[in-house]
Amino acid sequence: MEEKTEKLLKKFEQENETYVSATDKLTYWIIYARIPKGMEKGVHNLHRGKKYVSGPNEEGNVLILPDPDNSENYEVESWGEMGTIDDFVQKALPRILTDKNEADSGLNERCGASCG
Repeated sequence: MEEKTEKLLKKFEQENETYVSATDKLTYWIIYARIPKGMEKGVHNLHRGKKYVSGPNEEGNVLILPDPDNSENYEVESWGEMGTIDDFVQKALPRILTDKNEADSGLNERCGASCG
Protein backbone atom coordinates (compact mmCIF):
# COMPACT_ATOMS: atom_id res chain seq x y z
CA MET A 1 0.00 0.00 0.00
CA GLU A 2 1.30 3.43 -0.90
CA GLU A 3 2.24 5.90 1.82
CA LYS A 4 -0.35 8.42 0.60
CA THR A 5 -3.07 5.78 1.07
CA GLU A 6 -1.89 5.09 4.64
CA LYS A 7 -2.06 8.83 5.36
CA LEU A 8 -5.54 8.99 3.82
CA LEU A 9 -6.70 6.18 6.14
CA LYS A 10 -5.32 7.98 9.22
CA LYS A 11 -6.99 11.25 8.21
CA PHE A 12 -10.29 9.46 7.59
CA GLU A 13 -10.11 7.82 11.03
CA GLN A 14 -9.45 11.12 12.78
CA GLU A 15 -12.19 13.03 10.97
CA ASN A 16 -14.89 10.36 11.26
CA GLU A 17 -14.14 8.38 14.46
CA THR A 18 -14.25 5.32 12.23
CA TYR A 19 -11.28 3.03 12.57
CA VAL A 20 -10.15 1.39 9.34
CA SER A 21 -7.56 -1.29 8.68
CA ALA A 22 -6.50 -2.57 5.27
CA THR A 23 -4.94 -5.97 4.55
CA ASP A 24 -3.13 -6.47 1.26
CA LYS A 25 -2.43 -10.10 0.34
CA LEU A 26 -1.42 -11.58 -2.99
CA THR A 27 -4.91 -12.80 -3.99
CA TYR A 28 -7.26 -10.74 -1.79
CA TRP A 29 -7.75 -7.44 0.03
CA ILE A 30 -9.70 -6.82 3.22
CA ILE A 31 -10.85 -3.53 4.66
CA TYR A 32 -12.24 -3.72 8.17
CA ALA A 33 -14.09 -0.67 9.47
CA ARG A 34 -15.26 -0.11 13.02
CA ILE A 35 -18.17 2.30 12.58
CA PRO A 36 -19.72 4.17 15.57
CA LYS A 37 -23.22 2.99 16.50
CA GLY A 38 -25.54 5.98 16.14
CA MET A 39 -25.11 9.47 17.53
CA GLU A 40 -25.19 8.61 21.23
CA LYS A 41 -22.37 10.53 22.87
CA GLY A 42 -20.61 9.43 25.99
CA VAL A 43 -17.27 8.63 27.46
CA HIS A 44 -16.94 5.68 25.10
CA ASN A 45 -18.90 5.25 21.88
CA LEU A 46 -19.76 1.73 20.77
CA HIS A 47 -18.59 0.61 17.34
CA ARG A 48 -19.74 -2.17 15.05
CA GLY A 49 -17.48 -3.95 12.61
CA LYS A 50 -18.03 -4.09 8.88
CA LYS A 51 -15.78 -5.98 6.47
CA TYR A 52 -15.22 -5.34 2.75
CA VAL A 53 -13.40 -8.05 0.76
CA SER A 54 -12.16 -7.99 -2.84
CA GLY A 55 -9.01 -8.72 -4.79
CA PRO A 56 -7.03 -8.06 -7.95
CA ASN A 57 -8.83 -10.83 -9.88
CA GLU A 58 -12.38 -10.11 -8.69
CA GLU A 59 -13.34 -7.78 -11.57
CA GLY A 60 -14.51 -5.08 -9.16
CA ASN A 61 -16.80 -7.35 -7.14
CA VAL A 62 -16.82 -6.66 -3.41
CA LEU A 63 -18.12 -8.94 -0.67
CA ILE A 64 -19.56 -6.87 2.19
CA LEU A 65 -20.07 -8.45 5.62
CA PRO A 66 -22.29 -6.05 7.60
CA ASP A 67 -21.75 -7.83 10.95
CA PRO A 68 -18.87 -10.28 10.53
CA ASP A 69 -18.66 -11.13 14.24
CA ASN A 70 -22.32 -12.09 14.75
CA SER A 71 -23.81 -13.03 11.39
CA GLU A 72 -23.08 -14.93 8.21
CA ASN A 73 -25.09 -12.44 6.12
CA TYR A 74 -23.33 -10.73 3.25
CA GLU A 75 -23.93 -8.51 0.25
CA VAL A 76 -22.11 -8.40 -3.08
CA GLU A 77 -21.58 -5.17 -5.01
CA SER A 78 -19.65 -4.16 -8.10
CA TRP A 79 -17.40 -1.14 -7.49
CA GLY A 80 -15.75 -1.02 -10.90
CA GLU A 81 -12.17 -1.68 -11.87
CA MET A 82 -9.65 -1.92 -9.02
CA GLY A 83 -6.09 -2.95 -9.80
CA THR A 84 -4.46 -2.31 -6.41
CA ILE A 85 -5.28 -2.10 -2.71
CA ASP A 86 -4.95 1.68 -3.11
CA ASP A 87 -7.81 1.68 -5.65
CA PHE A 88 -9.87 -0.46 -3.26
CA VAL A 89 -9.29 1.93 -0.36
CA GLN A 90 -10.21 4.93 -2.55
CA LYS A 91 -13.56 3.31 -3.39
CA ALA A 92 -14.20 1.93 0.10
CA LEU A 93 -13.86 5.15 2.09
CA PRO A 94 -16.91 6.91 0.56
CA ARG A 95 -18.94 3.72 1.12
CA ILE A 96 -17.78 3.52 4.74
CA LEU A 97 -18.75 7.18 5.22
CA THR A 98 -22.21 6.45 3.79
CA ASP A 99 -22.56 3.51 6.18
CA LYS A 100 -21.48 5.75 9.08
CA ASN A 101 -24.00 8.44 8.12
CA GLU A 102 -26.76 5.82 7.97
CA ALA A 103 -25.77 4.59 11.43
CA ASP A 104 -25.76 8.18 12.74
CA SER A 105 -29.31 8.71 11.48
CA GLY A 106 -30.50 5.30 12.69
CA LEU A 107 -31.34 4.09 9.17
CA ASN A 108 -29.00 1.12 9.33
CA GLU A 109 -29.66 0.05 12.93
CA ARG A 110 -29.84 -3.68 13.32
CA CYS A 111 -31.03 -5.64 16.29
CA GLY A 112 -28.00 -7.94 16.53
CA ALA A 113 -27.39 -10.46 19.27
CA SER A 114 -28.82 -8.26 22.04
CA CYS A 115 -32.48 -8.66 20.99
CA GLY A 116 -34.52 -11.37 22.60
